[in-house]
Amino acid sequence: MGHSPVVKYLQKLDRPSNFFIYTEFYDSKKDLLEKRYNNYIRKLWELRTTIKIALYPDYVKRILSVPKNISYIIPIHDLSDVEVADKLREAGFDVWIGFASDKRYRNYEIEDFVKANYKKWYLGVSTKHEVREAVLYNFQGMDITTLLFGKHKDRKDSKKLASNILNFVKEISKPQGRQSSILEFFPLNWGV
Repeated sequence: MGHSPVVKYLQKLDRPSNFFIYTEFYDSKKDLLEKRYNNYIRKLWELRTTIKIALYPDYVKRILSVPKNISYIIPIHDLSDVEVADKLREAGFDVWIGFASDKRYRNYEIEDFVKANYKKWYLGVSTKHEVREAVLYNFQGMDITTLLFGKHKDRKDSKKLASNILNFVKEISKPQGRQSSILEFFPLNWGV
């Protein structure tokens, strides 16, 4: 989620240390979709002291001049894109691979994706099915969209939306069966 009133509200609240919001989780979709990589990279450098994890530009096969103190999620559209993650890891970057929730943006199945030896991030979770899938396949991180939290009228109220997001985090963190918390098996990092 980009800059919005709910982000400002969430920034003021007490939240888990692995719950990242803008700008700690950085994904400038407009710059990335318009392939304005220079602008995106400039923003990464400007915000390098607050960004913890950021999306690496899609379809870029080379190492860009980006800050090394940020962890990067490499969107995997084709399993050969893991080579980009390999290059970045060899260069000393902390790297995650990102699973596209929308099948239109990938040509593989989740069962093949999870075999890669990387931390895994579920990109753009917007349904309860996707949350369950992320848990089932042991993803270590996900970014959520506000579509996960009800109808448009419910999402327009910033305080209600922030409350729904925090309740979601609490709910998924509750003990599930024999383990004391789902986070023992799903050490989730959140991006909003």
